[in-house]
Amino acid sequence: MSTPSQTKSETADSGLARVRDLWNDYLPYWFMAPMVLVMMTITFFPGAYDLYLSLISEPTMNVFAADFVGLQHYETAFTSGGAAHSFVITITVVASALLLETVLGFGLAALVAGVDAGRMKSFYRVLFILPMAVAPVSLATIGRIMLNSQIGVIPYVIEAWTPLASPGFLSEVPLLTVILLDTWNWTPFMFIIFYAGLSSVPDTLVEASRVDGAPLWRRYVHVIIPYMKPVVFVATLIRLIDLFRTFGVVYGLTQGGPGTATQLVSINIYEQMFINNQTGVAAAIAIVYLVMVIALANIVIAKVGFEGVWD
Repeated sequence: MSTPSQTKSETADSGLARVRDLWNDYLPYWFMAPMVLVMMTITFFPGAYDLYLSLISEPTMNVFAADFVGLQHYETAFTSGGAAHSFVITITVVASALLLETVLGFGLAALVAGVDAGRMKSFYRVLFILPMAVAPVSLATIGRIMLNSQIGVIPYVIEAWTPLASPGFLSEVPLLTVILLDTWNWTPFMFIIFYAGLSSVPDTLVEASRVDGAPLWRRYVHVIIPYMKPVVFVATLIRLIDLFRTFGVVYGLTQGGPGTATQLVSINIYEQMFINNQTGVAAAIAIVYLVMVIALANIVIAKVGFEGVWD
């Protein structure tokens, strides 16, 4: 016959066993919980507050005393706030820069992967990564000096070494200038990822295609690129989302000008908030922008998928 003390001991042991089993069964989730809480704190709360600001007349100390204006700020943003124009400019920059960075990054990675000498590979890797080390503000400042039509080295080289007249980069073709500068700055990111992906392609696959008589372009199209699909997908998705966050380089280079020729959505939000003091309009643009980016990222994921990424 068990005593009361034995009964309590058995109950405590069973309770500890249940806790131990619960800990072991959900161990990954326990380790993820702190980061999830941090992300919820720094993401969901600011997002909810931004939505709140877009629906009231102006912020007050008492959140319950603010005047609700519905979708008025959203209407203002797209009628007189320049939101539609800034969305078009942003999509143009994102699509153009992403295409150029992907093609150039893969091309440079393929060239370096084909170099036989070990020291030359190291030299090219360091050389192609260097642009990514330049800070956005420094890049914008250097770019303004180098592209200046009076003292810039690039207009001077074009006029001295070619029969062409140098265009006013920051006045005549500012959008193209922004795209090319961002491409120069972030192609190294794509190069690093693609080079790592090319290094992981099994030599047996490449050798088998070479033995079968496939030319170089067929080896890339039918063997190497399909094998690298997860790498290409992840790199493109990360860079796509990051391009929508572009602000420092463009603002430091052109400040959204001339006029609104390079006014990205991020620059428009900044100007509405800190220059025009239109908090509600800025919040409305930010909410629409957030929804658009999330929807676009999910469409890309749904169409391409993560198949093979986690293998």
